[in-house]
Amino acid sequence: MGATSFALEAAACFEEAGVFSGVILYKRQEGQRTPTLHPVTRNGMPCVELRFNFSMPTGELRGALRSAAEELTHRAAATATGPPMLYYQTDTLLRYHPRDLPACVTHHGPFFDDFADRFSTQDTFQAFGSAEKALHLMRQQEQGLLELVAARHIFVMQHSRMQRDYLVGQGMDPARMREVSPPIRPEIPSVRPPAGILRFIESAPFLLCTAVARLDYFKNLDLLISAATQLMERGLPVKVLLIGGDECDDVLRKSLVREVPAHHADRFLLTPRLTKGELYAVFRTARRTSVFVCTSRYETLGITPLEAALSGLSTVVPDSRPVEAARFFPADARYEPTANGLVKLIERIASVDLFRRGAELRRLLEGQISVPWFRRDLMRAWRSFSEMGRSALQQ
Repeated sequence: MGATSFALEAAACFEEAGVFSGVILYKRQEGQRTPTLHPVTRNGMPCVELRFNFSMPTGELRGALRSAAEELTHRAAATATGPPMLYYQTDTLLRYHPRDLPACVTHHGPFFDDFADRFSTQDTFQAFGSAEKALHLMRQQEQGLLELVAARHIFVMQHSRMQRDYLVGQGMDPARMREVSPPIRPEIPSVRPPAGILRFIESAPFLLCTAVARLDYFKNLDLLISAATQLMERGLPVKVLLIGGDECDDVLRKSLVREVPAHHADRFLLTPRLTKGELYAVFRTARRTSVFVCTSRYETLGITPLEAALSGLSTVVPDSRPVEAARFFPADARYEPTANGLVKLIERIASVDLFRRGAELRRLLEGQISVPWFRRDLMRAWRSFSEMGRSALQQ
């Protein structure tokens, strides 16, 4: 899901191009005094696990990252013509990056300051879990940004224009950034949806569904519950399928439907998140009677609504700048980001052929997003960064 799926697609692309050496995994070990490296293999990929904690000296961590990169390059017996380039999928370790190696980074998670500029302080603390967690993330990101902006040998592989705008505003040189198309490839599922979900889909004359990794403030799922309840009260035969959160998040799931009138309770099914194959099976099974509803307050891209639309599922998204996926969707698939705005759009499309609407939307998005485009963009950026990084390190 998310950043992991993105990283695996990048690894597959680099491997095909003959420039892939392996993956550096990191694992925090609070009681450990010095960083250690442990060779492992995961899913057939050569990896080195870096065990460390943030109280260790910066120089030691830089040395450990350099050693991990060199070990993977040696194990891969790569015919490299220059130093190994590290590709980070988070800025967590960016301030420890070795000064003599080129690097690039893709930021997947939200920047604290960008979110805080758009929402209240209390909302920001709630979104990031607590004031303590939010302020820790802010300090961590500030350190990573300082390193990124100052280092001419570190580049940005950008998949979010919203994050690009933020980085440029922080002083990042646009010449050290390249945009890549998101790597989304909905596969024909070889599995069926879980039996309980399948029965619920088949029992719904009109289904609103959504899927999220976490049940948090960013996803704004209360909006879907509120809009669906209003639609039920107006007589629309709607049911709601909400997929998301861990198995242990039952309390959060129950709290979402706490205000639903008792006589509507059986129209809601809330279930933990599924595997990607199961989720795609749900999307394809539900195409004739369903609308996928993205309700997010803030998404630096928003992979799942794009996956739903590219699976042929009729999809709607908030008409909101902080939800970047909205830029891929036509005006008639965007709604004012309120419960009333969602109700109005659902009422407009409730009587249309949802299967045909989903197919039209899929064709539209296929003209903007594909894995081959991702691979093309990635390799163009990689070649450019390799040349720029080598030049920067020689100066």
